[in-house]
Amino acid sequence: MFEKGVVVVSFWCAIAALVSSQQPCPSNVFVKPAEVIACEQRVQNEPVNQTLAAEACLRTYFVNRFTANPLLPEDYALLAEFAAKKFGKNPPVSGYRVRREIRVLSVTERQKLFRAFNVLYKTGVLARFGRIHGQQVLRKHHGASFLPWHRVFLAAVEEKLREVDPDVSLAYWDYSMDYYLPLPSDSVIWSSCFAGNGDDVVSEGPFRFMYGGFNELIRRDIARNGTCPPRLINKDDIDQLMRFCYYANITTGNTPNYFQQVNNLEVLHDGVHDWVGGDMSYVRHAPYDPVFYMHHTFIDYIWEQFRTRQSSVSCRVDVERDYRELGDYAVDNFPGHAPWEEMHGFEYLQNRDGLWRNWTTAVYGYEAAPRCPECGNSENLFCDRDIDPRRPEGVCVTKTKFFCVDPPLTDFDRDKPFDEPLGGGATLMQGTIHKGLPGDGRTRFMSQEEGLAILREKMGNVTGSTPSVTYKVKAPGAPENGKSTLTLHLQEDLYVISSADSQGALKTYEAIIRALLTTTAAILASVI
Repeated sequence: MFEKGVVVVSFWCAIAALVSSQQPCPSNVFVKPAEVIACEQRVQNEPVNQTLAAEACLRTYFVNRFTANPLLPEDYALLAEFAAKKFGKNPPVSGYRVRREIRVLSVTERQKLFRAFNVLYKTGVLARFGRIHGQQVLRKHHGASFLPWHRVFLAAVEEKLREVDPDVSLAYWDYSMDYYLPLPSDSVIWSSCFAGNGDDVVSEGPFRFMYGGFNELIRRDIARNGTCPPRLINKDDIDQLMRFCYYANITTGNTPNYFQQVNNLEVLHDGVHDWVGGDMSYVRHAPYDPVFYMHHTFIDYIWEQFRTRQSSVSCRVDVERDYRELGDYAVDNFPGHAPWEEMHGFEYLQNRDGLWRNWTTAVYGYEAAPRCPECGNSENLFCDRDIDPRRPEGVCVTKTKFFCVDPPLTDFDRDKPFDEPLGGGATLMQGTIHKGLPGDGRTRFMSQEEGLAILREKMGNVTGSTPSVTYKVKAPGAPENGKSTLTLHLQEDLYVISSADSQGALKTYEAIIRALLTTTAAILASVI
């Protein structure tokens, strides 16, 4: 279509030149392909920079180029609003709120939160926060200000969500419960009931067809293949952090070996960004995907658990004054991380103000992460007492995406314009990319059996094969010590809930087999 368009234009230009004796049409005239025009039309009503979105349409079709999203007047106005209220110094207008694990929320509670996110998206507020996060990224990453800055940032986003619906609060995604699946990518989180699909364009769930920081549809690439696939944070990582007492033990300073710090909460956090992949891999663009807030809320939850330990008799640390040593604030001593320096975007606050106790006493609090045996009474979690022998009390494990039965959100319509895909586009590389610690090798492209073998090895629960069950069936009335009429030898290979240990599935399987054996015995009796 592109070539035909150029030919037609050139032909008529040539005729016009002959008739009017004017100069022929310039050779650098560009005729937009129909695909580019369609792309521009469908983004017209989306809350993105229309000029940059048009550029994105050209890029995906023809060329790899990218212009970073600049701060806009409305972004400065948003920040001025928080400064005027002295947000954080004063209690929030919307009141105190409690954050809970996303799978513990009821369907109604989840959907209220998702609706609030969609309102922030449609009004452009979510994009404003994305642009704020994407500016001066090294002033709030790879250094000591990472945790306090993001604490304030999350609370600000939460306040805007509560302006939409005062009943909602941010929810955290405890991915340590996903780690125990043979394939964590099978988690119910990656279903339409929660965050939507995790492979390629987000086309399912409450955040489907949202535009992100690339001014394109948000993409994900969870548990991808590679020479060193990333992994989620697990309970061992959290337990290891809780062995320490000081802020400097778990944060980033002036180190040349940032990516080798296994007990650094920021490095662990990087790995989750990398595991989700897609837009979440890019520091500048991650906050456009609402899953960013579920992730960072759990990082903040872990930090608050650490602060509770700091205040205990085991550590006796003043959490409001504990910080890194002078001159050891960030990788390469990048400015912006000292305790007295202003927070970017929230300049009425200093980095040390993010250490105040009042954030979790006057602004928000946390409900403890689900634990066995109740697992928060969630229909999306179950207690597995066998998968991790080191934890005899059991661990809560997520159910899989195949258990998603929630009715879809239909109070926004972004589906129709995207019924016809526009095809592929350029591969983009822009800005800092999150890179965490090496993973355990599990990817979404593996089989359940391959993932389970890796998990069992990590848990120290290696077994040669799955358990087998032998049944002996006798005809009615046959003597107890008589020879069996029929022997069935069954191998248990089902994972009904994708539990890493198959005992629960085995019980279900046994019930089915017993019913089969009853029928078989009756048939044998009639034949014999």
